[in-house]
Amino acid sequence: MQDVCLFAHYDKDGKVDDYVLRYLHELRQLNFSVVFISTARLGSTEVARLNVDCDDVILRENAGLDFGSWSAGFAKHGARIDGRLLLANDSVYGPIGGLRPAFERLTREPADFYGFVESAEITPHPQSWFLLFEPRVVRHPAFAQALEQPFVAMSKKQIIARGEVGTSQRLLVAGFRYQALYKNDRTIPARHAANPMLLFWREVLFDCGVPFLKIELLRDNPFGVEDAAIILQSVERIDHASCAAIKAHLARMSGPGSHHRAQRPQPARLRYALIRNRYRFTRDDHRLKVEFDAVMLELMSGLLIVWRALARLFSFATLY
Repeated sequence: MQDVCLFAHYDKDGKVDDYVLRYLHELRQLNFSVVFISTARLGSTEVARLNVDCDDVILRENAGLDFGSWSAGFAKHGARIDGRLLLANDSVYGPIGGLRPAFERLTREPADFYGFVESAEITPHPQSWFLLFEPRVVRHPAFAQALEQPFVAMSKKQIIARGEVGTSQRLLVAGFRYQALYKNDRTIPARHAANPMLLFWREVLFDCGVPFLKIELLRDNPFGVEDAAIILQSVERIDHASCAAIKAHLARMSGPGSHHRAQRPQPARLRYALIRNRYRFTRDDHRLKVEFDAVMLELMSGLLIVWRALARLFSFATLY
């Protein structure tokens, strides 16, 4: 097998949504052999839809999250991969407006592995919803060791630390380097790092040309940024077909039995608004506003620490 994509999937209703099928087709157009690994209960009809663009469909237990699925796919096919390896999943909508232009820009500057978006949470690393590895990385023992970890026995926090963050750290220690289209803004202190796909979606999509939106952003809006209707207006201008697929999926996700992540408390949302302002003031070279916003951000962060401590104290007190 030459270039291979291991695609991790889950759907509470046991479906393969149209936005996923569109994504798989775009990957096929880039000559990736697609191995689809799902932890959903897919019927024969859904599997038949996948066979159009997928070379293999693996159904597995719902454990270990995406890294558990990628690990299972690599265990089955890793020895036969001769080219690049892409790890992707269904946690994003897209590609909006097509994948090839962004993919070619991402890989234009030589690197050992690539991700569309760099995050500074915990430590700088490319986000795992799209990770591309050159053959020399795929064949390296550090990469195999990263994917052979027992993810099914880990908590979500452990999977993030040892999977998403840990994989890139292993490779960096081994001497490999990565490239991303969206680079973490080093002017924002690490203690204020937040998920760029949730907080800076507009900059990621328009300024950096990353053709994806995080589903969590439109479904839950946890940081209290623009609501889904405003974001979808922007998508509509770029890609009408993608917008229709997104709307259909969001409608299904809002049905009975759906589970949404609650918005962060109001003090936290105010803090995220200050982080966004500082990012934009820095970009536009409004130095006085940057300094004022930095002071307000530190004050708000201090208040949040006190608020969380009081919340824990109150919660503890109500138990006795």
